[in-house]
Amino acid sequence: MPAPPAPPSARRRAEARPAAPAGRPVLLGAVTLPRVLAALWLAATAELLVLTALAVHQHTTWYLAIDQFGYLTFAHDLLHGRVFHHWPPFDALAARLPAQVDVLVQSYVADHGRLYCRYPPGYPLLLAGWIGLLGDDAAHVLNPTIFLALLTLLLAFGTRLYRSRWWATAGVALVVLFSRQTELFLWALTPVRDPATHLAGLLGLFLLLPAGGARLSARRVAAAGLALGYAGSIRPDAVIYLVAAGLVAAARWWEERPGWRDALRQLAAGAVALTLGLAPLLAYNTIATGRPWRLTQGMEVRSFLAAPSPPAAERPAEPRVGYPSDAWRGGTLSPVQWHSGTVSPVQGGGLRLANLPHMLPANVALMRAAYGDVLLALALWGALVALVQRRVLFLATVPYAVLALLLVSCWSNLGSAARYLSGVHFLLPLLIVEGALGTAALVRRRPAEAWGLAAGFALVLGAVALLGGKTPGTGTFAHLILLVPALAAAGALAAAWSRRDATAVVAPVLALALVVLTCWRLSPQLETSARFQGPEMARARAIFGRNVEPGAVVITTEDVGRPVENIEYYSGVAHALYLTDLERWRLTVGDAADLLARGGMTPYLLLPKTEPGLDRLLDALGHRFAVELAADIPARRAIDYFVAAASLPDGIHMQLYRLGPLGAGAP
Repeated sequence: MPAPPAPPSARRRAEARPAAPAGRPVLLGAVTLPRVLAALWLAATAELLVLTALAVHQHTTWYLAIDQFGYLTFAHDLLHGRVFHHWPPFDALAARLPAQVDVLVQSYVADHGRLYCRYPPGYPLLLAGWIGLLGDDAAHVLNPTIFLALLTLLLAFGTRLYRSRWWATAGVALVVLFSRQTELFLWALTPVRDPATHLAGLLGLFLLLPAGGARLSARRVAAAGLALGYAGSIRPDAVIYLVAAGLVAAARWWEERPGWRDALRQLAAGAVALTLGLAPLLAYNTIATGRPWRLTQGMEVRSFLAAPSPPAAERPAEPRVGYPSDAWRGGTLSPVQWHSGTVSPVQGGGLRLANLPHMLPANVALMRAAYGDVLLALALWGALVALVQRRVLFLATVPYAVLALLLVSCWSNLGSAARYLSGVHFLLPLLIVEGALGTAALVRRRPAEAWGLAAGFALVLGAVALLGGKTPGTGTFAHLILLVPALAAAGALAAAWSRRDATAVVAPVLALALVVLTCWRLSPQLETSARFQGPEMARARAIFGRNVEPGAVVITTEDVGRPVENIEYYSGVAHALYLTDLERWRLTVGDAADLLARGGMTPYLLLPKTEPGLDRLLDALGHRFAVELAADIPARRAIDYFVAAASLPDGIHMQLYRLGPLGAGAP
């Protein structure tokens, strides 16, 4: 029986459909080069982000240092609806301390009986919300999530600026590739405020970028102002993002020529939103210090115009342990300084203009060591190229990078420079990409000088590669990264020869090469993990709880890691303080132990068996207390007492002593 005839509409569609070429399957007709490239880009970018996420997850540490402890403690106070912190040891020691003094490893300030955190509230508010929704253990997932959000935002940032996904992927791959040298990777692994600061700041800049030919609106300016304001609530120095944001907005007004009423409406919307973003900072300052503009961390700038502080560029010769900030040691004051009133018991003054002459060259040297001279030369050239043909890119990156470098160079501690330059390290790869790929476009725009410009560019890059004093790393990586200038030179020469868009070929090749190189560098990290994570914390909490009675106060040392922060936050049974805290407070171990015991707490000592002067200390304490060895801790088990020394991976032999009342037996 013959099939029924097709309806007329179906016959018309069949006739209109183009016939497939003879010998070619119909399905292959849908496969085109743009679609293949789009699928390849999606696969490469997804691989980059997924591998980065896995590496970050493996190396996320639960071991706290001073900053992490301060943020988490503040976040828990906010969750419980309070701004000021209650620390029971302070109740016992307060009579012997000044009206204002550093407490809780200098993350808090005791001010006439009230304890408030030094740090602004922006990041603790994020932590509090995150912990409130997902629980305490999720605190250590926040920064990895923020880091991945930052990379995704940079991808969108680059796509909008370059109008090319391949260019954007190349920039993000460079960020991840150099994340270890620049320490961006390190700050993604632990609860610190820097990634959140730059996520908010870069989001504010992103919202101001041109998008699809749409004019700048008051709504976008308001959204950008809110993000930039909140960046300032996380880190007050993030206000330098406002310079870049203002210049980008001004450039758009110059091009779009809005009427003065529209411009004023946008300015008003931005100002109101900026104030709302800063509201947490202003409210917290008012509650803690009495004035909205008097920062709780303002002690760092109180001597901005004073004589230079001693540089802290060199690490101490003796082991300084504790992950991740192993160079930090609690500050102390001499009795002469204390009693003469020349220095406040609340320490600070790290930010001084006089530090600039010697810290700026040191910070430049750090950047040269991280990126190498060739890539830095490409970044500088990229800034010039952007100024000529992509001015918004120049305004969004260069002003911020210059101001951030100058501001950080006023800081006395070189060890913190890479962290404070995080924003620069997120933006600099965009300029490297512009220098590498934007040159070909510049050559095409200048046909008269095309060959001279391309040849000069290639020769200069070759000379810097051969004669440059700094290379990023050593060995295979240092050689493979030279692929970037090589492709840049090849693209410029190809554009001069063909007068065509050479980046259509060079950009995918460069992006794919950088993704492969980055994944190659990340792969070994999947085979290891941080040594102190959730299981190690739970084990240490259980063991510590069996050996230390509730209401204990453990006196220990920074020379074995960061035990105080971790005992305070994780143990659930004890408080803790460092010997440097007692030194800063002008209290001996015996006097502090006596005050704590009178306050109803039980003092303990947690010190290395090889601690200098330990025998003399125990003999002196034996005249006032019943000194009992509560635990002799082998080196391999020190981590079970929150002693995790990065420079002593095999641990250190520790001893835990209980100081009880004379004549009393063991509990």
